[in-house]
Amino acid sequence: MRNRGLSQRVSTYCNRIVGEADAYSIEIKSLQQSITNTGRAALADRSCSSEEQTAIAALLTEAKDVVQGLGPGGDLRKFLRPRNPLLIRLLLGDKINLVAVRRDHSLAMKEDYHRFRDSSAWVMLLGPLTLFLGLERADTVKASASAGFHTPTMTPWFMTGIQVYLAWMAYFYLAMALRESILRVNGSKIRGWWVAHHYWSSGASVLLLGLPIHSPAVQGFFRHFLIWSCFQAGVMFLQNLYQRRRMYTRIALGKNTVMDVVAGESSGSIGQLLILYPLLFSLQAWQFVIGAGVAFKTYPAVLSKDGWLELEPLETDLRGMRGVCLVGIVFSYMAYRNFSTTLATMRAKSQSRSPKAQPPKALKVA
Repeated sequence: MRNRGLSQRVSTYCNRIVGEADAYSIEIKSLQQSITNTGRAALADRSCSSEEQTAIAALLTEAKDVVQGLGPGGDLRKFLRPRNPLLIRLLLGDKINLVAVRRDHSLAMKEDYHRFRDSSAWVMLLGPLTLFLGLERADTVKASASAGFHTPTMTPWFMTGIQVYLAWMAYFYLAMALRESILRVNGSKIRGWWVAHHYWSSGASVLLLGLPIHSPAVQGFFRHFLIWSCFQAGVMFLQNLYQRRRMYTRIALGKNTVMDVVAGESSGSIGQLLILYPLLFSLQAWQFVIGAGVAFKTYPAVLSKDGWLELEPLETDLRGMRGVCLVGIVFSYMAYRNFSTTLATMRAKSQSRSPKAQPPKALKVA
């Protein structure tokens, strides 16, 4: 009888959780609607002075911030059963529940995301650096071979290493998109482009993985890509170390929610303007130069009629050049979107730091 009694208590507990969650969902929807209606009524009320409207707007902003995660209960919107992101629906379906109700579970997800970024940054630094130095050594060995010295270049091994690295890159960006999608459901403020950026990056990695490794166009692009990846890893290290400390400070000051993470955007501070933003803009400019450069060099292959309906001649490099051209366009597009999103983040941080009018004492909420 003990097992049946325990099972009955568990059933009662589950039913109580479902009932309370449904009640909270209705109450949160009502609260959001009340905040929206109050804001509209304040704007439509011509009898209110500008100071009173400013005070009401400040109170409504504070109320929205509490709903969106600055209160003790975290982001209340997660109880509204938001629709799962596209990647989750494709992989796991639309019925799976991704909301972590317990606060310690939510924080554990965030910390695990940060640990994944930390470990991945080392792979992004050491992997491309090793491969680039290996290819440079192979070129040196080839040059010395003409003088009578015969040393193995190990080029096939390094080219295979590049393919392994590209496969890892596809996994990394897909995992990042999956993790950030779950974090967004649980209240993390991550701009939508950074999640979409991971889709684009994963797709570009798969495209490069399918190109002929012996193609001169592909090999030429790899040289630039490997060096750029090392610089990207360095910027990622800076984000992980500097921004995370700043993020914890902002959470303690009530300027960020506990579920906010260090993603593609920045957390905003004066020191960051002097250090991180120039590196981010340099990284994005370099990415655009690489992408636009290889696209410009290889676009004649796209205009050629050969190789579209029949196999191209073996002595040509049409397939490699067309693939590199497409990757270059994707690279340039991602650089442009990264730049525009970073500027939007800077504007948002600048506006958030601007002084706000304080509501008069008569309108303050106890």
